[in-house]
Amino acid sequence: MKLTERLEKVASLVPKSTSMADIGTDHGYLPLALLEEGKVERAIACDINRGPLERAREHIISVGREKDIALRLGGGLSVLEKGEVDGVVIAGMGGLMMRDILEADIDKAQALRWLVLQPQNHVADLKRYLSTHHFRVLREEMALEDRQLYEMFLAAPGEMEPVTLLEGEIGVTAAYRQHPLFPLHIRKLIRKRDFLINGVAEDSSNERNRLRRAQAVEEKKRLEALL
Repeated sequence: MKLTERLEKVASLVPKSTSMADIGTDHGYLPLALLEEGKVERAIACDINRGPLERAREHIISVGREKDIALRLGGGLSVLEKGEVDGVVIAGMGGLMMRDILEADIDKAQALRWLVLQPQNHVADLKRYLSTHHFRVLREEMALEDRQLYEMFLAAPGEMEPVTLLEGEIGVTAAYRQHPLFPLHIRKLIRKRDFLINGVAEDSSNERNRLRRAQAVEEKKRLEALL
């Protein structure tokens, strides 16, 4: 099963396991690829919408893997029993939605051995949530696909120091700073600060905006020091 660059990086973070669940599976490509690689022995493909789940069913049947992959219709972790799988992949949705999924079934989430998360946005908010809710980030990864930079990471139940939003944006593992795409990642964060700085006058009469601008200026300095 040939995956996109983004999903290949997601798959690379999955530890060798007996079982896993793909939350929001869409076409079922990821669990099929993990089975082919021998990374997992069985999988559960889950989606809140019936259409994507039926497409996944067609792909799974076409390669004769229907005995190895169960299909579940429903949202988040609600379709899983506590302790039913070793880990879950949640990819391709917003970071705040992922946070809400974990919060809604926190007991199930804490019973997992691992979680691979690939948020489309609000990456820092998600890392901050994990750091304050008894999860730790073990490994971070990036992928460049169609000129879009994607971030993903492996987490597990455990403890880590609470991270600030800036730390969450930059990355919380030392190895991440050696990633070939790290300079591109940092330049993207700098452009985000430039947008805010250029959009607010230094002598703005709005105190909130002045404070936000001053914070962006300080954060830009910290980011530029990483290049």
